[in-house]
Amino acid sequence: MVKVLIFGLALREVVEDQEVEITLENATTIRQLLEDFPDHFQGLMPFLHANELMLTINQKISTLEAHVRNGDILKITHQGGEHHTDGAMWHNP
Repeated sequence: MVKVLIFGLALREVVEDQEVEITLENATTIRQLLEDFPDHFQGLMPFLHANELMLTINQKISTLEAHVRNGDILKITHQGGEHHTDGAMWHNP
């Protein structure tokens, strides 16, 4: 089962559950996981399309094309947009 944790006020306002556990038959990409379970993740789609999500799998920054499998922990955090205080802000010197 994949544990999905959602952080940031903007994201928490658009999802029903901030923590979801999903059992997968096979490994899948993060993008496909979000699309395959609209009941849980439909509210995240505007943020996904605006490239405002930071994704980590097992504490490693990931992309939408990274694969998740049973046993992984996926964290989704809001980045960018008008919600400057959401999630972690990553700044390059």
